[in-house]
Amino acid sequence: KIMKKYFLIVITFFMFSCSDTDHVCEIQSNGFIDGMDGQVMMGSQSAVEVFKDMDKAWAALDYDKLKTFVADGAVMKFADGEVANGPDEFVEQIKREVVEIEEKGNDFKWNTDYAFSLAVTTGEGDWVNAQFTSTHTNPDSELEAEVFYEFYHIIDGKVQEWNQFKRTELK
Repeated sequence: KIMKKYFLIVITFFMFSCSDTDHVCEIQSNGFIDGMDGQVMMGSQSAVEVFKDMDKAWAALDYDKLKTFVADGAVMKFADGEVANGPDEFVEQIKREVVEIEEKGNDFKWNTDYAFSLAVTTGEGDWVNAQFTSTHTNPDSELEAEVFYEFYHIIDGKVQEWNQFKRTELK
């Protein structure tokens, strides 16, 4: 019984003696971005949550809510080369895409495959990187699916810049 108490005291001593409350962790970062002095590190979960809310509004075609996520001066670059400036142009381009997709006999829907946030040690905001898979529902389509890669630059809860890239998968 005395040995058990002694053992607990020793363990407690080691636990508290090894904890360093004044220790400042170095930011884990790596890589580079041409033209910037900083490196890349993990971003915030709050940026991912903004992305998730925006994705939900987009999937529901809630255009008014979708606009609230886009900054007035945002530059939004679509995979087909179209560029929208600000929330109104962004939503108008999405409306055109919905019509085009549905006219081809496909459903306007997707699966969000992943999303994570990165940041630059010397930059402002976070970059959310996300992937989506849109399976073609038209049986006559030559495509099985389209896979989209998107990058959202989010500062203070608003997308400042967005870039979209696309890869197609044949049947």
